[in-house]
Amino acid sequence: MTLPNLKCATAVRDGGIDAMAALDTALREAISDISLEDATELKRKFGQAMGEIVEQVINPALKSFPELTPDESTWREVAKARASARANGTCHR
Repeated sequence: MTLPNLKCATAVRDGGIDAMAALDTALREAISDISLEDATELKRKFGQAMGEIVEQVINPALKSFPELTPDESTWREVAKARASARANGTCHR
């Protein structure tokens, strides 16, 4: 998929980053008091889901607009900003 413009690609990339951050947080909470076997299975399932988000959501945005490729600090900033916007009800619609 080729995304049509920078605004669209940025929204797609940022949404993917937000989803990845939410899943990472949920996984950490979910495995905090379960068996090693169950934690391993959950990690595998979450890893599969996160891999799909990267391949199907984030990578198409980066392929369409390589200048959107985030470094580690950009990744963190996007995740924090999106979580804050969701919490405050200020997400773009």
